Amino acid sequence: MQTEAHLLNPVESPLQAAEPGWLDQLMQPRLMLFWGAHAPTRTLLAALTTMAAHGHAPRVLDGGNRFDGYFVARLACQWSLPQGPRMDPHAILNRIWLSRAFTCFQMAELIENTPARSEPLLVLDLLATFYDESVPLRDSERLLATTIAHLKRLACVGPVIVGAREPRSLVKERWTLLDRLQIAADRAWLLRAPQTDKPMQPKLL
Repeated sequence: MQTEAHLLNPVESPLQAAEPGWLDQLMQPRLMLFWGAHAPTRTLLAALTTMAAHGHAPRVLDGGNRFDGYFVARLACQWSLPQGPRMDPHAILNRIWLSRAFTCFQMAELIENTPARSEPLLVLDLLATFYDESVPLRDSERLLATTIAHLKRLACVGPVIVGAREPRSLVKERWTLLDRLQIAADRAWLLRAPQTDKPMQPKLL
């Protein structure tokens, strides 16, 4: 049975991610999915910065070249503001472990070889490389099934938080990959589209 998707507004600051109960939910040993029309990268980066600020050592696997070091550094500096806990942003950044994958085969291998630990594991834009049309859909499905099995294995010991986006229009037949990931997740959040303060104005040419 498919996991229910809970609507969530984008979270883009560690102060939001540190709200009571939110961090507790993310630190539970289970497979969690954040998804939407766009990769929920900033929400996950805010979450991992919060985890590192609380003394955890989050591991990050980047599947879509999404990790923004400048954004994370800026968030880490917010924790040293006078009105908040005084922390060294370098200490926060040094707790984050990052690995990148540029193909679905590399991502599958990274996850397979990741040791099960109690520390959180975050996977940014997991399906980006699986949407690659140069890889036959049958191979992508087979590889994703193995990858999900390893994610479930890791989630038995510590929190596994996965970000994913919907396939682009040219690869809509790959919706089945996102469907499989949703079914496998113990908890899923569908991120709302960002709200704009003003209506978009047409550009004059």
